Amino acid sequence: MRALRALAVACLTAIAGGFIALFSSAYLTDLYKVSNFEGGRGMLIIFFFVPVGLLIGFVVGLIFGLRSRKPGFSGFAKTLGFALASIIVLGGAVTGAAYLVASKPPLLNGKSLVLDFELKIPSTLQFPAEPSENNLHAALYTNNREDDHATIDYKAIRREDESMIVPGTGTATLMSQNSHRELLASVENQAGGTQFIPVALPAAPGKEDEKWSDWIPASNTFDLAPVPQPERILARYRVRKVPD
Repeated sequence: MRALRALAVACLTAIAGGFIALFSSAYLTDLYKVSNFEGGRGMLIIFFFVPVGLLIGFVVGLIFGLRSRKPGFSGFAKTLGFALASIIVLGGAVTGAAYLVASKPPLLNGKSLVLDFELKIPSTLQFPAEPSENNLHAALYTNNREDDHATIDYKAIRREDESMIVPGTGTATLMSQNSHRELLASVENQAGGTQFIPVALPAAPGKEDEKWSDWIPASNTFDLAPVPQPERILARYRVRKVPD
């Protein structure tokens, strides 16, 4: 009878552990920007984190069930309560620790930040006759990984002297506190037309970064080759608080 009660407590605690792992891992994998390419994030949650939560919950419940000596339903309920409380505290501690060490989005006066930018495309690169997402696009990279897609305002493209100015206003969110950021600007079907431009912002931008920067030239192409001076795309940028 004692073994059956311990098994029942273990099974119920395992179910609780599985649910805690499901919701916790869904939040944390999103916080840590785990890629969902071809369902990878979902499979990681279902086939790794949830089974781990089930296993830990079962072990915790089994330990409490075997150690309990109080008979009857009241003893079962009390043992189950202690086991469930323990797995909840354990799940909360693990989730809290992972949250504390995660690189969270920077805030300015309590508000999230987006990146406004303008690209200056030189005349040495053939500008698309009808610019669109298919032939002219940009993205914000952090630590050599794409952090956020940057939507271009194609209707606001303008010519200045021999260059084309391509605005992207408030479309790239700063997702982490990291000072290694770059804009990837791409003019398709052009040799060397996809270029990285350094974004010299601190990990947590301040009020002074709400002003437009100087024009910054590209450092290298997508394949890390140097960009000839006449073909360099330039960019200027600023941060802007997201309104409530």
